[in-house]
Amino acid sequence: MNEEMDISIKQILLIIKQRLLLIISITVGTVIIAGIISFVVIKPVYEAKTSIIVGKPSGSTSGVEQSNDIKMYQDLVKTYSEIATSDLVAQGAVDKLKGSTTIGKIKGGITVTTKPGTQILEFDAKGDNPKEAFDIASAVASSFIKSSKTIYPTNGVIQVMDKAVMPTSPISPDKNLNLLIGLILGLMISAGVVLFLEYSNSTIVTESDVEKYLDLPILGIIPKVTDEIK
Repeated sequence: MNEEMDISIKQILLIIKQRLLLIISITVGTVIIAGIISFVVIKPVYEAKTSIIVGKPSGSTSGVEQSNDIKMYQDLVKTYSEIATSDLVAQGAVDKLKGSTTIGKIKGGITVTTKPGTQILEFDAKGDNPKEAFDIASAVASSFIKSSKTIYPTNGVIQVMDKAVMPTSPISPDKNLNLLIGLILGLMISAGVVLFLEYSNSTIVTESDVEKYLDLPILGIIPKVTDEIK
């Protein structure tokens, strides 16, 4: 069993040695392709975040009233999240940006999430460059505050908790990850190609091949002549 395993490992190492140039070429090729796709083809995407809190101004209310108000505003956050993704808010953001973008791009680039058990809405804005992402996040937050007070007035306060910050690096593509994937993919493809070439080759090369494929005994071996006969 161990002898068979040793022979198999030796055969695999021999195949790798014989096809090493092919393996390296395919692997380098896939890494280069992954690099071109990551650095040239795929456009970088930037993201800016801002958060808004919905609540009631602090006053001389009792503990029970405060608890009821918190619960009420936590429930209202779901309604406000729907308002945040409305065409009205998107149009307000477009107006604030003076028509430099469209409603479709605003709605496609903004994601509104509610943090469970809180009165906080988080806005994630994506753009093709840092300034675009920052401007969209700020404009949508401002438009949301203005619009929500108009279409769903309450005694509560809606205000920005964390202002948007200009992003310094893109969130995608992940270039290092893509290069790693290219490397792994290249090794897998090269291994598949090598195995295909090896097992599709029916040429008998060694005496062991004669015994293995023809089931014939070895009567003798003709030595390789290395010196010219004078």
